[in-house]
Amino acid sequence: HHHFRDGSKTATIVAHASRQFVKCIVMPNLNPPVTNTAMALVYRKHILSVPKCTITPLMTLYLTDHTTPEEITKAKESGHVYACKYYPAGATTNSQFGVTDVKHIYPAIRRMAECGIILCIHSEVSTPSVDIYDREEEFIETVMKPLVRDMPDNLKIVMEHISTSHAVEYVTNAPPNVAASITAHHLLYNRNALLVGGIKPHFYCLPILKRETHRLALLSAATSGNPKFFLGTDSAPHETSTKESGCGCAGVYTAHAALELYAEAFDSVDALELLEGFSSVFGS
Repeated sequence: HHHFRDGSKTATIVAHASRQFVKCIVMPNLNPPVTNTAMALVYRKHILSVPKCTITPLMTLYLTDHTTPEEITKAKESGHVYACKYYPAGATTNSQFGVTDVKHIYPAIRRMAECGIILCIHSEVSTPSVDIYDREEEFIETVMKPLVRDMPDNLKIVMEHISTSHAVEYVTNAPPNVAASITAHHLLYNRNALLVGGIKPHFYCLPILKRETHRLALLSAATSGNPKFFLGTDSAPHETSTKESGCGCAGVYTAHAALELYAEAFDSVDALELLEGFSSVFGS
């Protein structure tokens, strides 16, 4: 789970990721977003054009209220699109084009189940009245549970970058087709890293860092050996001027040292022997 951005910025990011990984799920929230198969193939070519690229980019489509089952079929037939990303409209960077109501895309999601395309989810509501620390839990209750109930059980669903004990509990007890990725920064840091002693914009991400109790729950899940939980960096670079500003962008950049950061987290609880499964086996 990597954000490679576009233009000249892609080269540095791809070089960093290539030192860490063999394959990466490529996030589609560019501006404009990668909403169809043709755009995904162009973006794939752009990533592969980087001289130091050694990764296999696994492309995704950005779901909108207007994504059709026919487009999902095209994506599958391309041989290069492996997943679709569901961003609730307004939930994170460049998500203003996202889904306003998941039921709008039920036909497309059902086609994903038929085609074997994975549904990756930014699992937070974007309702202004819901506190930012409660948005993941609210999503589970109001969107995730009905979605899993309504969809075929062969639809593979990944709650990406979970950040709470609520998500850990839900995924642990959910049907076998529901899994979750966890970032290195959510394993290593709590909200004190962001807020204590002054605001640290480079720790600002969405989902936002939570209390220590949630970090410990995530760390326990990651080091449990449960194959429902696996690595997903959500490495998200921004220019310095857009991070260190009066209204900084969300995203933590970890591509340059992702495995080292995960190793630090696992080593903190004497669980390095479980890192291989979490990073290289589960979710693959």
